[in-house]
Amino acid sequence: MKLNDLEKAMLAGEHGEAARWALELQVRVGEFFDARDFVEVRMVQLSSDIEVVGASGLAFLRRMAALPPAERRLRAFATADARGFDSVAYSRLLPGRDLSGEMDHVVEALVALGAVPTHATANYHSVLPLGYGQHGAFSGTPQVIYANSVQGARCNFEAGPAGIAAMFTGRVPRYGFHLDRARAGTRLFRLEFAPESATDWGAVGAIIGRRTGSYSAVPVIDGVGERPDALALSHLGVALASYGSTGLFHLVGVTPEAPTVEAAFGGRPVPEAEAVTRAALDAFYAAWPGRNAKLDAVVLGAPQLSYRELCELADLLQGRHIHADTLLLAYTAEDVKEMCARQGIVQAIEAAGGMVVHGLCFFQIFAREVREANGWNCLMSQSVKMANLTAGFGYHTVPATLERCVESAIAGRVS
Repeated sequence: MKLNDLEKAMLAGEHGEAARWALELQVRVGEFFDARDFVEVRMVQLSSDIEVVGASGLAFLRRMAALPPAERRLRAFATADARGFDSVAYSRLLPGRDLSGEMDHVVEALVALGAVPTHATANYHSVLPLGYGQHGAFSGTPQVIYANSVQGARCNFEAGPAGIAAMFTGRVPRYGFHLDRARAGTRLFRLEFAPESATDWGAVGAIIGRRTGSYSAVPVIDGVGERPDALALSHLGVALASYGSTGLFHLVGVTPEAPTVEAAFGGRPVPEAEAVTRAALDAFYAAWPGRNAKLDAVVLGAPQLSYRELCELADLLQGRHIHADTLLLAYTAEDVKEMCARQGIVQAIEAAGGMVVHGLCFFQIFAREVREANGWNCLMSQSVKMANLTAGFGYHTVPATLERCVESAIAGRVS
């Protein structure tokens, strides 16, 4: 890789041990991906999921934090996501486990390094997001695909140590979605129906993600019709990432790099469009059978619920009560929960028997152990991503609209 004078000095240890370690790691990563040089980043986002970080990761963070300040200077603004772990909720979900203490250890280590703790799993909900064409180093797939696609920023998935390294060097290897050529569309899909909910948009993401199945694939979606809102775009993105490892999509006439089909493909020949039909949507939902099955829990999140969604949930529950054998969990960011509590929205949901949980989403915190401790089998969620990920922990999860999830929670069975 071609290094400038500053990068050579970092590698030589002239800017501290943390920068030396970080650049050495990044050079290896860059060489693996045939990067020619580095690109400076405006923001770094770090995931702080204790289940992923583990004991070895925590020990590493603590070793770095123990270095003298001069040896671990930061060169990029960094956030640590999903803070505000809900110890009250998890004392009910997983009694006898000090998850709050385990989470706090990771947070304390990241904060000691200089990262700013935020309250949302999607950092663009809590801090000023990247602008069009700006570069970032994000660890979370929801953050990467939203920044790349909706904001027109430039990010790769920087997992674990790679994200920490970017915080110390202020740069990442220039490969993947940092390059113009990697951002052009590779396959064209045409929507032949109008999605009616954010859940439908998630299903569209799952259908297309399964067909592409590659991080380097860039699906272009045409025939959108009515412009989807930010919530729909977020569900589309997280499902594409979950089902297809996708890091970038273009929605013709909606996302900034796709004013036309031709622009989305960057001047390359436009391939024949692949249809996404109403029949494909119906088949996707039909693949999650379970109607009339006993419902253990409704888990709402992935991405965390917005203020608007919590208001809608409270309205749907007004004057009603969730079945005694079913638990409804609504996951949101701590600052959103506090705002809703000031307006009585949290209290309205809890009066109906629901729980508003702040912090990491359900699947991120020992979901398998929660299933075993509570004897759960059947869940429902408004998130297609949630259905995909919880299946890996042994749940049968039915994706459905928020309205259907609420009706099922009240009945105690999948409607």
